[in-house]
Amino acid sequence: MLIIDGEFRKPRTTQQVVEWLANYVTHPGVAVTGVFVPGPDGHSTEPHLVVFTPHVAAVLEVGLLRRKIRGTLSCAMNERWSVPGISGDPMPIGSGDLNPLHRVRGPVLRLRKLAADHAAGAEPFVDGLVLVVPKPGSAVTLDRGPMPGGFSVLHGADASQLYSWFGRAAHRHNRTPWTAELVVRVLTALRVDRTRDPEQARRLYADLVAEGFPAEDQVTDTSATSTPVPPDLDTPPDPARPPVGDAAVPVAEFHRGAGLSGPQADPTLAGQQDEITPSRHDAPPTAPTRHRVRTALLGLTAVAVLAAGVGYLAVNDHSRRPADNHPAPRSDVRPAPGGPPPTASPPSAKATVPQRNPGPLPSEPAPCYPFQSGC
Repeated sequence: MLIIDGEFRKPRTTQQVVEWLANYVTHPGVAVTGVFVPGPDGHSTEPHLVVFTPHVAAVLEVGLLRRKIRGTLSCAMNERWSVPGISGDPMPIGSGDLNPLHRVRGPVLRLRKLAADHAAGAEPFVDGLVLVVPKPGSAVTLDRGPMPGGFSVLHGADASQLYSWFGRAAHRHNRTPWTAELVVRVLTALRVDRTRDPEQARRLYADLVAEGFPAEDQVTDTSATSTPVPPDLDTPPDPARPPVGDAAVPVAEFHRGAGLSGPQADPTLAGQQDEITPSRHDAPPTAPTRHRVRTALLGLTAVAVLAAGVGYLAVNDHSRRPADNHPAPRSDVRPAPGGPPPTASPPSAKATVPQRNPGPLPSEPAPCYPFQSGC
């Protein structure tokens, strides 16, 4: 990690943390000391360290415990820190500060606003860290309690927790990255030594790019390629599918659209087919309409045939009734005694053989006796 050391007379604990950061090579970054963050009232606050990485910026406060402690340090955000059995603040704090987290909160909020003013796009994030450094021989555990987002308290007996925190921050891909241009603009606004003239600022920019900070054009290109393109709302519907809910679409037009799928779906051919396709008002009836007409005609034909058959049977039956009401004429030929009885003609013969007119019948038939001639 790059180091911009603007403070020559630092506490020994702060110098130790600077050495840890200088030896951190897992991810790119730059650590700056001697930075004064201006406040809204004109007063500036000097945190111990301000660290920038491509994934996060952090205002770092290093706190040395006043004495050797064996126990639990209560280090909540909105209350005084304490250790059981020890009176007073276990760490030195400034006048008016409730605890070290309150001391770091002001520079964090002001640095966030400064970054938002100089960012080309979305506002990048700034965290607040307090590194608790115990005295040799201490056995301290941290009881952090409720902690707001963007603030953390780390155990500073060695560099392991600090390195782990930067490693976790490197996987926060949902945050806006810190580009080399943005870091230079923010450090220039903070009046850091290496940004006092344009030539030094250009050298710092080159060092940040060599360290691994992305350039703004690279971030823009990456976001443009990774963002999915939304579908065009003005795109016409698929010609292979007829409009849903349109009952008046001609059948010929539906088959024309369905035939445009596959490799033959050429826009020029589609245009030619549109020219020869009849309009909606000139198109023949739809398939459901023709089906209903055909069904009605078949029903009427069946009714007509049935009526004709009934009429034919009625007329034929009426023509038979006069002949059936009169007795059949006697035959002049009498069968021989003991002979077989005369056989009646089949009914079909009456329908096919024309009958003679028997003429007027006597009003009263003559009596006939056995063995009488003519009977």
